[in-house]
Amino acid sequence: MSTEPLAYRAEEAPSVFPIGRTVLFKLIRTGEIESFKVGRARFIPRQALIDFMQRQIAEQNGGGGRAA
Repeated sequence: MSTEPLAYRAEEAPSVFPIGRTVLFKLIRTGEIESFKVGRARFIPRQALIDFMQRQIAEQNGGGGRAA
């Protein structure tokens, strides 16, 4: 059983994902990182952070394949 949370509060996500709070909220606003709200609290699913990182890696590697 994993001890990793399923989602992080938006305020704590920068402590597990090394980007600034301002950049994180911009990525949420533009839809690049998905999030959801419960009451007034905004949460970011752990998988959304993983997916974002994988997309960034794929883009930097030319669409998913490694550069020759």
